[in-house]
Amino acid sequence: MSSDQAPLVDRQFESRKADHIRLSLDESNQSLGLSGFDQIQLIHNAFPEMDLADVSLSTRSLGLDLPTPFLLSSMTAGHAEGVDLNRRFAKGAAQRGWLMGVGSQRKELFDPEAAKEWADVRKSAPNVRLLGNIGLSQLIQIDLDGVKALVDSLEAVGMIVHLNPLQEALQPEGTPQFRNGLHKLEQISKALSIPVIVKETGCGLSEDSLVALKNTGVTAVDVSGLGGTHWGRIEGGRSVEGSRHRRAANVFRNWGIPTVVSLSVARDLDLDYEVWGSGGVRSGLDAAKALALGARIVGVAQPMLKAALESEEALVTVMEDFEFELKVAMFCTGSKSVTELANVKVGL
Repeated sequence: MSSDQAPLVDRQFESRKADHIRLSLDESNQSLGLSGFDQIQLIHNAFPEMDLADVSLSTRSLGLDLPTPFLLSSMTAGHAEGVDLNRRFAKGAAQRGWLMGVGSQRKELFDPEAAKEWADVRKSAPNVRLLGNIGLSQLIQIDLDGVKALVDSLEAVGMIVHLNPLQEALQPEGTPQFRNGLHKLEQISKALSIPVIVKETGCGLSEDSLVALKNTGVTAVDVSGLGGTHWGRIEGGRSVEGSRHRRAANVFRNWGIPTVVSLSVARDLDLDYEVWGSGGVRSGLDAAKALALGARIVGVAQPMLKAALESEEALVTVMEDFEFELKVAMFCTGSKSVTELANVKVGL
C-alpha cells in the first residue's frame, strides 16, 4: 500500500467500525428469538440440597483457572470511540474476572500505530486476560510473524480467529477470500505458543464445520450461532439503498444456524477441543442453558456494549446481573459447579 493510500484506507476503516457500533444497537439488526434458547428449559429441582452461597462459577479453560465461565465477546477496535469502549470493557472484565476478546486487530496490519490502543488498555487494566482477534480472510494473507505481532501488542492469553463469510460477502468493501483457510488455521494453531480459538460471528457452525476443525490444533471453538447481532443485516444497513448488496442482505437476514442447534450438534460429537457458546445470550439464564448444552465458556456482546456506552459502572452492573442469574439457575437445578450444570436434564 502506498503512503498516499494509507490515510484513505484508515478513514474507511474507522468509518466502517463506527457504522458497526451504531447499527448493532438497532434492534432490527438483532436476530432475536432465533437462538433457540427460548425452546430450552432447564428442569427445576425443588430439593437442591444446598445453599445459594454454595454455588461456584469457577471453571477452567485455555489452561487457566477462571472465576467465571463468561467471555466479554469481541466487539470493536481501531477507531476513536473504540479506544474508550475497550478501556471500559477491560476494566470491567478485570474486575469481574471475565475473559475479554478484543475487536478485530485488522487495522494493525496496515497501521502499526494502531497497536498503541492496546498499550492504553493494558495500562488501565493490567490484569485483564485478553484474547487477540483477526479474521480468517486476513489471517490467510499474513505470515506467522505478523500473527505474533498481533499477540504481542496486547499480551494475549489466546488468539481468536473469526469466521465471517456471510459478512465479507455482503460487505461493500469485504474480502470474501477464504481459500486454504483450514490449512492456515492448522499452521497457526501449531506454531503459536498460546491457544487459538476459532469463532463464528453469528451464523453458527454445522456438524461438517465442527468435524473439519478436529486435529487442527485449535484449543477452543465458539459456535457463535444465529440469535444475536446479525452481521449480514448490519452490512445491508451500510449498503447504498437499492444496491445489490442491500437487496441480498435482506434475502439473507435470517441466515445461520441457531446457537442451540450448533451446541446440541457439538455435544454429540467426539471433538478434541473445548466448545464455547455465544449468539443471542441475553441473560444469565441463557448462559446457563448454553453451559448445560456443553459450552465451556459463554460469550456475551451486545448487552455489554449497550451498558458500556452508558458508563463503566453500568457495564459492571450488567455483568454482575448475568453472574447472579447464572447462579440462580444453577441453584434451582441443584448444580454447585459449572461441571455439574453440564450434566443436568434439559427439556425441549
